[in-house]
Amino acid sequence: MLDDLELDEEWFEDTWKELEKARGEIVLETKKKRPKKSSDLQEIILVFEDTDNLELEETYSLSIRANNIKIGKTEKNGKFKSVGIAKLKENKFMEYMTWQDDLLMGTQLTMAFEKGYSIEISGSVSINELR
Repeated sequence: MLDDLELDEEWFEDTWKELEKARGEIVLETKKKRPKKSSDLQEIILVFEDTDNLELEETYSLSIRANNIKIGKTEKNGKFKSVGIAKLKENKFMEYMTWQDDLLMGTQLTMAFEKGYSIEISGSVSINELR
C-alpha cells in the first residue's frame, strides 16, 4: 500500500510540476492554436510572469494539450459561460484540481484564475513548459 502511495506522489509531481510552478503567477499572454487535421487534440499556450526569478520581466510559457479545453467564467448564478482565451490576461492563476474520471476514461483538470475565470480540461492531458 505504501509503495502505491509513493508511486502516486511521484506521478503527481512529474505530471503537474508545471502547474505547481505557475500557481500564483499572472498570465501575460495567451494563444489558442488551431488543431492539426491529423490530431484531435486542442492546444493553448499561456505565458506567465516568473515572479520567483530575481531577474526583472522574466517569463515562461506552458503548452496545454487535451481532447477538450473549455475557457469560461462562472457567473453569479453559478453557470459556466464560455469566453475567449484573451480574458485570462492579467489574471492570476490561483489553483488547480485534477481527478480521474472512470466514466469518460480520462483526466479531468480545472485551472482557476482570478475574477471567476477557469479552464476546464479533459481527456488525454499533457502540460509542458516551452523552451
